This record gives sequence, structure tokens and C-alpha cells, in this order.
Amino acid sequence: MKAIADDLAEQVCSVEIDLSRTLRLGSIFHRSLARRVTEGFQGAERSLLQRLLPQVRRLPSAAVSCVYRDQIGELDAAEAVRWFREAAEPRPAEVYDGPTDPRWLRDGVQEVLRSLNWGEEQVASVVTVLPPEVVRSLELARRALSTCWPRAWDEHRALVQYLVFTRGPLRSATIQSTYGIVYAEVEEAGDPLRMFELLLHESAHHTLALREQFTRFVENPEVLGRHALRSDPRPLRGVLHAAFVMCRIAGGISRYQRTYPEAGPLDGCAVGVGERMRFALDSLGEALEVLDASAVWTDDGRLLRESMGRCLAREGVPA
Repeated sequence: MKAIADDLAEQVCSVEIDLSRTLRLGSIFHRSLARRVTEGFQGAERSLLQRLLPQVRRLPSAAVSCVYRDQIGELDAAEAVRWFREAAEPRPAEVYDGPTDPRWLRDGVQEVLRSLNWGEEQVASVVTVLPPEVVRSLELARRALSTCWPRAWDEHRALVQYLVFTRGPLRSATIQSTYGIVYAEVEEAGDPLRMFELLLHESAHHTLALREQFTRFVENPEVLGRHALRSDPRPLRGVLHAAFVMCRIAGGISRYQRTYPEAGPLDGCAVGVGERMRFALDSLGEALEVLDASAVWTDDGRLLRESMGRCLAREGVPA
């Protein structure tokens, strides 16, 4: 593991949520990207960016994309300064309603499509005016998450910059090159329970991807395995993400059931809460079986595996 404080190292190897530690890890990660932006400038421009660097907490996703796509040489200093200042006071996660043609957004959508084997086809479009049923679904899902699991709600708002809704052949996605963006298919977002799971699901990808900036959990992440979220074989890193995600979804649904034993914001959805809980636990168990059979765990990976096992045990399932 990279050299970080002991309490941060403990958080890296746990599926549990500690917002203050997550924010510290996030600041370290985003400042590392910001330093790469700073190195692309000279003279007074670099000096100004260096003065702003200690204040960086969460770079906007456009800046993250610029770094990951090696576009710093094309960057105007005024834009970099604006990003750094925005990064000092990041706003909570919100629905993206800006222009649909920024380079970072077009590149991000296409990368998601390529990951789904759609190649370079332009088969998805960004939606900035949401249908009323999606607005209502998001309102109910946010209410459910903020009341039944405030820590997960706060983590989502801290790590995610935008929910980008699309029309096209995808359900939901997170990619490293636009860290801070959740892509979600608008036609599937009208169900509040599905939206509740989406918020937990993609926030979990963000927090595990953040942990992966500091350590390795498996020595053979590219070995293929299967898990319940994808029908095709996926690298073990993907199976690990599936297990982590299902820990968070199971935790969220369990807390929802305890908070609303009779009626709540997610009641009356097409698929019942109990059915989704069973799916989450079954999927978590299956993913852990695949990992135990094929993954070469690092020391940190074994700690994370134990943490995910405790998640199963809390719900009455053998770890």
C-alpha cells in the first residue's frame, strides 16, 4: 500500500463507510491529478496553480478527463485555475443539465459504449431534461437513502459530481477517466427502487476505485471469472467490484427495511424490496465464491475479503 496514515489504510481495506477518511483519501487522489495539471505549465501560471493546489478537494470531472486522456498540453491556464478553485469547494452530487457537447462528456459516453462492445458507434445521447417519472423516482430514492443510510448518502454526494442521464444501450456505469460521473439510462430510471440501487451501486464503484488508487487487492486482476451482474466473463477486478457493490446494496436495502418496516418511499415498486435483497445477497455470495476460487489475494485484499464476509454475516448468511 502507498504510504498513508494508518487510519486511512484501515479504511482502504474495509467495505464500511467513514466519510471523513473517505474525504481525506479523495483529496489525496485529486491533488495527485492536480499536480499533473500543474506540471503542464511554466512560470507564473505554474506558480499560481501551485498556490491553489493545497486547497484541491475534488477536481471537476472535466479536469479528471483531461488528465487521464493526456490532454493537459491543450489546456488553457485560465481553465486550469477555474478548475482548481472549483475543486476547493465542490458541490454535492447533482443531475447534469449543461451542454451535451463538451469533449469530456462525449468521450466518456463513448468509452462506456466501447466497454459494452459497441465500438465507435454513436448509439447513445445525453438527456438534460428528465421525464417527470424520473424526477419523481430520483426524489423518492434520495429520500430513502438519506433517511435510512445517511453515511452512504453523504458519501454519494461527496464522491459524485454529476448524474448524467442518457438514452441508449446501457443501464448505469462509472469509468475512471471521468471519475465523479455516474452514467444512467433514463428509460430504466423511472422505478424508485431501481434508482435507489443505482445510487448505491455507482457510488460503491467510486469508493472502491478510490481505494484502488492506494493498493492492490488481487495479484491477478485480469484473470476471467463470472458474476451475477454480467452474463459474459469479466476480469476478477470486475468480480471484486460486483462483490463490493452488492455489499453496499444489501446494506442499503437492509437499512431501508429496518427504517420503514411498514411503508416507505420505495414501497409499491414493480419489484419488491425483499426480492431485491435476496438477489443482492445471492449475488454477493456468488461473487465471493468466484474470488475465493480464483483470486490471488494480497494482504490488503484478504482484509477487504474479511470485511465483505462480515457484511454477509450481518444479514444472517454464512461468510
